[in-house]
Amino acid sequence: MSDSGEGDVAQMQAMVTRWQTLKTQAEGGEFRLDEQIGRALASRAEQMRSKLQKMADKAGDLAHTSGFGTLGSAQALQAKFARKADSGDDAAVKRLQQSIQVVTLMKETYELAIGKLQESDQSAADKLAALNMGGA
Repeated sequence: MSDSGEGDVAQMQAMVTRWQTLKTQAEGGEFRLDEQIGRALASRAEQMRSKLQKMADKAGDLAHTSGFGTLGSAQALQAKFARKADSGDDAAVKRLQQSIQVVTLMKETYELAIGKLQESDQSAADKLAALNMGGA
């Protein structure tokens, strides 16, 4: 069962790395998007980030469980559920924060990609205008 958790963590880290690479490419102008598409994608990423943040806020409350009884095994089970919610390596809150990091990178990447396209368009327009003025 821990193998699945480790695989999930590796998969999440791979996504973070992939989006960091795309963000770097967008910063350098290698990755560009149409403005309308980029804005729609950035907006959707922000909506996802907001929903994930609300889920993370609620997940933290899951650490406060009760009704397990007074037996030692019940107390151990209660502690396990609390760790699974917000403090263990595979905790819900930690996983949600990782997802928030990914969608934040996505949003920033989309914004950079449309910004670079706009800069490129403006630069081309400026060059064209300069040529037209020089040729007139």
